[in-house]
Amino acid sequence: MKKLFSIIALCLVGTATNAQAPYAQFQGGMIGCIEPQGWIEEFLHRQQTGLTGHPEAMSYPYDSCLWAGEIGRNTETYGSDWWRYEQTAYYTDGLLRLGYLLGDREMIAKAEEGIRYTLANASSTGVLGNKAIESMWPMCVYFRVLQAYYERTGDPAIPAALERHYMNFTQEQVEKWRNIVSIEGMLWTYGKTGNAKLLDICERAYNGGKFGDLTPAVAAGDERFVMHGVTCMEELKLPMLLYAYTGKRYYLDLALNAERKLTRDHMLPDGVPASAEALVGNGNVINSHETCDISDYTWTLEQFLLTTGEVRWADKIEKAVFNAGPGAVTKDFRSLQYFSSVNQVIATGRSNHNEFFHGSTWMAFRPTHETECCAGNVHRFMPNYVAHMWLRGKDGSIAAALYGPSAATFDLPNGRQCHIAQRTSYPFDGEIEFSFGLKERTDIPFLLRIPAWCRDAKIYVNGKLWRDACPAGTFVTLRRKFKNGDRIRLCLGMQPVMNTVPGQGIYVQRGPLLFSYPVPQRKTADRTVYANMNGKVPGNPEFECWSIEPAGPWNYALCSDPVIPLKVIRTKPAAAGSYPFDPEHTPVKISVPVKPIDWELEKGRYTPRLPAEGIARAVSDRIEYLELIPYGCTELRLTVFPQCN
Repeated sequence: MKKLFSIIALCLVGTATNAQAPYAQFQGGMIGCIEPQGWIEEFLHRQQTGLTGHPEAMSYPYDSCLWAGEIGRNTETYGSDWWRYEQTAYYTDGLLRLGYLLGDREMIAKAEEGIRYTLANASSTGVLGNKAIESMWPMCVYFRVLQAYYERTGDPAIPAALERHYMNFTQEQVEKWRNIVSIEGMLWTYGKTGNAKLLDICERAYNGGKFGDLTPAVAAGDERFVMHGVTCMEELKLPMLLYAYTGKRYYLDLALNAERKLTRDHMLPDGVPASAEALVGNGNVINSHETCDISDYTWTLEQFLLTTGEVRWADKIEKAVFNAGPGAVTKDFRSLQYFSSVNQVIATGRSNHNEFFHGSTWMAFRPTHETECCAGNVHRFMPNYVAHMWLRGKDGSIAAALYGPSAATFDLPNGRQCHIAQRTSYPFDGEIEFSFGLKERTDIPFLLRIPAWCRDAKIYVNGKLWRDACPAGTFVTLRRKFKNGDRIRLCLGMQPVMNTVPGQGIYVQRGPLLFSYPVPQRKTADRTVYANMNGKVPGNPEFECWSIEPAGPWNYALCSDPVIPLKVIRTKPAAAGSYPFDPEHTPVKISVPVKPIDWELEKGRYTPRLPAEGIARAVSDRIEYLELIPYGCTELRLTVFPQCN
């Protein structure tokens, strides 16, 4: 009850502080109004007891004061001076939002200490951040920390400090490389202060196109992107945000075309673009993505969702968060990969199959990594997902935009409030029930998302079938006088399907989840101090670096004969407190027919490419059956199979 009262009080703050951009369809930023539950709460608790709650395990620079002081270098030769402030800004963003969602006072205090220091140590003209760092990029990242703090507290010192900070910079400074991402914070500050000079600088800097990567000309064309992955994910949202604050169709068209090309040329089956540091294309499906890009791409998609109100962005967010996200970390959230792949049948300190740092540690599950950005950024993707599960429309509507067990409290006209609980095991099951808590009958437009993959959705209102259509890829609006105890049940049919990666192979998907073969594995602690780690080792002995090798066969081709159907296996109901991303507790598996093929590790240490054209000859006529489990349950996995000839 005490927690509910706290959420209600925080919603009063959120309503006052989180007015949406003038041309955006939805309002977000309601982290204080949302309560994670079920498996999502457990995921966040594992973050809390894992790396997010133990930054010392990640070693430098997370074992520092973060943004509450100066961070020294750990080596004279490796890394630019701005790196450690970018990296700790990523971490602080995830730390603060996780602390708010779980009510963890220690986490909140640690993050807010950095906020107080940053505000108190502004320059004489108001510039925030370390005075020795010329690049504006670290503050582009740290802005999101200040944004989260403002959304939770409504402290007017935040927009005031940001306005003073941004007014120090000219168009020429903003348009320099990643400084251009300052547009995100400048537009937000413009929305809070009404200072039109900020908007003017944003438009001139962006339209000048001198920042050199995802410029307006590059966004407007049809050529394949060739640039750094994180830079692309960060700059992708800028024209969408400019549209949200100006209403100029030109910016919207740029954003949509840029995202179309990114998906066409680089998207991988687990929902994140191929980005082994640079964008590397999807012509080889085992190309990896950097873990930073899981958080950065979904954050950008969340801005697309808020601005356009279109279901397709929510579908993309779920696919990335439910697959790529948990697939890049151990299930206890105590180690992560820098690069992860849809197919990874080995993950050791020398198994990186990408061209970038080929043969090094970058695909191993470790608390520490050579370059530290992913170890900071990994903390953001799930707290940001939770913060965008529930949205408000311009007409006061309430939208269930991203699904999962949770509850939320909303302010209504005349001082009333509405509490909605979402009970579900989604995405492992398509049954979702919403129960309403109200003191009196109230007209509420309630929006339910029908994913594009669902062709047979049904809605029940207090047990009775709702007769209106539920077209895939739309938000369906229920307009009625809701009363206390009302129940809305959404049934999303989930059928397993085989999807083709042209010329490479096939994979199985059910709803938003990919299904993978969990390669039998031998997992041992790796206490080798690799030269590329610059002396870094986990600062907590309970957090291990892992060497994971295959301990059984994985060399299979999928029989795609339509006469042999895929079979969904529902396991026994999980015990209370169990976690569906633990492979032994997954509530659903899919049985698929396969045949063994001649396929082995490349050079005995690398995940191999798919056979030519995605076709393989079986070494036996005998059909075997493999049980696939959700992608996010796996560490070693085979997701994209060759097709049996």
